[in-house]
Amino acid sequence: MTLRVILQIYSGRRDPEWLVTGELETRLRDALSGLVVGPEWDPPKRLGYRGIRIEQDSPALHWLCVKGQILRQDGAGTHWFTDPECAIEALALESGRPVLDPTTLDHLIKMLTEAH
Repeated sequence: MTLRVILQIYSGRRDPEWLVTGELETRLRDALSGLVVGPEWDPPKRLGYRGIRIEQDSPALHWLCVKGQILRQDGAGTHWFTDPECAIEALALESGRPVLDPTTLDHLIKMLTEAH
């Protein structure tokens, strides 16, 4: 029941993805379970950063986190949440530190910091 994180950032090439395990997985799951309901929104369709997708196999859950807005899809449908501090995106990015290019990671963290 490991979490897979997909950084939706590139157009024309494969987006980076990685598995989250250990303490960061526990922290990320805790953050995802404590979400606050938010307004409905549509995922971005632009080039560049389109959010962080977090996937869980069993039970099948998918979250899309975009600058403090979170969309969760499960067997019951689509649900919208808010994360004004972008804590979930920050944790997901932190979990990708061994995989991501440091310049890209720094840019994304700065972007999230400026988002709120």
